[in-house]
Amino acid sequence: MKKLLATRIKLLPIFLFLLQGCAVITINPTPESDFSVMTWNIWHGGREDGEKVGPQKVIRVIKNSRADIIAMQETYGSGELISEALGFNFLPRGTNVSIMSRFPILEDISVFHEFKCVGAIIQLPDKTPLAFYSIELPYDAEIWAVGTREGKSKEELLAACASSASDLEQILTLAKAKLAESNYADAPIIIAGDFNSMSHLDYTEDAIDQYGYIIDWPTSKYITAAGFTDSFREQYPTVNRKLGSTWSPRFPNQQQDRIDFIYYSNNSMKSVKSVKYDRPVESHDLLNEPAAFPSDHAALITRFLHE
Repeated sequence: MKKLLATRIKLLPIFLFLLQGCAVITINPTPESDFSVMTWNIWHGGREDGEKVGPQKVIRVIKNSRADIIAMQETYGSGELISEALGFNFLPRGTNVSIMSRFPILEDISVFHEFKCVGAIIQLPDKTPLAFYSIELPYDAEIWAVGTREGKSKEELLAACASSASDLEQILTLAKAKLAESNYADAPIIIAGDFNSMSHLDYTEDAIDQYGYIIDWPTSKYITAAGFTDSFREQYPTVNRKLGSTWSPRFPNQQQDRIDFIYYSNNSMKSVKSVKYDRPVESHDLLNEPAAFPSDHAALITRFLHE
């Protein structure tokens, strides 16, 4: 694990920019109790827009977001470059999943397969240890591209995401056992990443006109039954498919679903704001490249208050 210098948060308002309506959200943090988490699949190391320009766009997005801790997926060799540019601590595992943190990383608590899960104890500014996991779960069949759901039954859709639920169950079991045997048994836990599955909190009877199905997706059912809270749905209890979708604007014809999540578990912590970030990087910023968001996934950011 490579330790890099961390940059302290300044006592100034933090501005998060949303693509939806280009609204501006102002959050006044208190460094001892307030922190933000991003989960982002950066798409092939962020290099889809070029070996050099692509990762620079990723860096710009993260800087603009003011996130403190990042659960990254598809890191693929870009992690050290990105973390150094941010001045963040960096914990990779294998080639895919990684963690970047403005705050000190105290210990590696990784479990399960190295391609799918990396975990760390992160020391928050008030010295509280946070158990943080970045994960990417698999899927069994493509059901997001145009036409891939035509004629499919509910059972076929569930089967397409069966591996996601199976892997998550193993990750949670192993993570809880590891923490129970450590000095961090009572630490708050955040599990964030690309789940490659939808949520039963979206596919409800009230939202059937938006999705066409009522489905109890087992991945989200399992983690919420285990005591975790979906931070985005907590802030937006009314389902809005367009608002919630974590596909980026580069893929407007995808089945618009939430497949990236930030879950948390602990009574001493609560989410206070959750936003999707998919604002394009302007062309004049980087070598006159066209303005575009650099990934197929939007970034999801949740701000937490630790009490």
